[in-house]
Amino acid sequence: MISTGQKNESIRLASPTSTAAFVPSPLSNRMTLSSQLGQMKLQVAASMPMEAAAAVEKPLPHFTIHDGAENSDPNPAASTKPLEVKHSDSGMVIISTIPNGFAVVDNEKFEGKKIVATESFRKGSLMYTGYAAMLDLSSIGHGYKVKIYSEDRQLLSKHYNDDTHSVDDHAPGSKTGTESKRQVYGWDGFMNHSCDANAYFPLLYRTPTEMCYHAFAMRDINVGDEVTCDYALFDYHCNGHEIEVCACGAANCRGKMMGFKGLPLQTKVDILHMVEEEIKDKFIQEENVAVYKSYLPQGIGLVTSNDDGSHLVATRRFEIGQPIFVNGAELIPKDDLASKTFVLDVDGKYILLDKEHHFIYRDGYAEMLGFDSFMDHSCAPSTEQEYISKHEYVVRAKKTILPGDKITCDYMALENTVVNMKNLGTSSFVCKCGESNCKGELVC
Repeated sequence: MISTGQKNESIRLASPTSTAAFVPSPLSNRMTLSSQLGQMKLQVAASMPMEAAAAVEKPLPHFTIHDGAENSDPNPAASTKPLEVKHSDSGMVIISTIPNGFAVVDNEKFEGKKIVATESFRKGSLMYTGYAAMLDLSSIGHGYKVKIYSEDRQLLSKHYNDDTHSVDDHAPGSKTGTESKRQVYGWDGFMNHSCDANAYFPLLYRTPTEMCYHAFAMRDINVGDEVTCDYALFDYHCNGHEIEVCACGAANCRGKMMGFKGLPLQTKVDILHMVEEEIKDKFIQEENVAVYKSYLPQGIGLVTSNDDGSHLVATRRFEIGQPIFVNGAELIPKDDLASKTFVLDVDGKYILLDKEHHFIYRDGYAEMLGFDSFMDHSCAPSTEQEYISKHEYVVRAKKTILPGDKITCDYMALENTVVNMKNLGTSSFVCKCGESNCKGELVC
């Protein structure tokens, strides 16, 4: 139950609105498992209502595909689509509208183009809404033309492109015996990679022929700054388009860009909240990862920092004897514990679990406690734990707990008396709780 110290400078609080959708009372917690079986979810706490599935109207296409032998371009003055795809005898042409605030210019670092801001964007602001076409480029020899127009439909530039400016699509159905679809972009296909990107592109929706996404500024972007993205967020293995020597110049440069698959495990988990679902699914399937989703109960926050690791804090007052939460542990067979990688999603924050420190080991299995994996030890703890079944327990305040106080327990008192299962103790550490009765070195 010792934290691993994920980088995050803010406190994560339980949201009363979102929690109510999953949890029947402020005390209860439910965990679900996203496994390598894809859509399967395992509900740990019984009799918890599932979210109602919302009916989503299929979006209208925002780009047009023209088929035919005509050689003239679509009339730019008559078109308002941000992305158009034209097929003709002379080949394929992408007609792309660049929004105000951006320009495609020559790259002074190496041969090619880059995108710069012609307006300032504040951190967190929506810069534009983008579109990509789902196309099989193999039928056209992988080459095509791109024509970039301004919002007032003036032709700005023409380019000859190939599949270097597209991304292999991993969605179900995109690979068949006759085609292999790629995500083909317009003007923002010239956006360069950076290991410290300043823009982020969450997906809004996708259809069999189109993707739509938002572009957000991850930090302040000034006029003249290059706008960059992290290719690893949406390209799993690059398929021959790897960057063997990265030239982004960032202080945290990874040295090369081999796609998401080529990243270290900890880096994958750190950026997992930003990757496309198809990338996440391939990560889970190929690397035998179990991702558990856990929700913070009301009154509990999760704080993480480089120096102090991750720990639980109170966001409200608790009196002596007052129940703080009821939690349901997931019982992990020892074989699964040895073979799988475990990742916890706590209200959207992905954390790589340490098998030595983040589980309670019993005879034949281990308990994975979800958010409660990050409760700190104290030799004079603020809480006590009482099991009510093999996998459920109640945590009560042992002393008055004020907002901002750490929520602590005694790691040496984690026996499940309901089923007479002791904590076998798999790790040792030197306690630094600072209490007068501190036990010093612990094995738990």
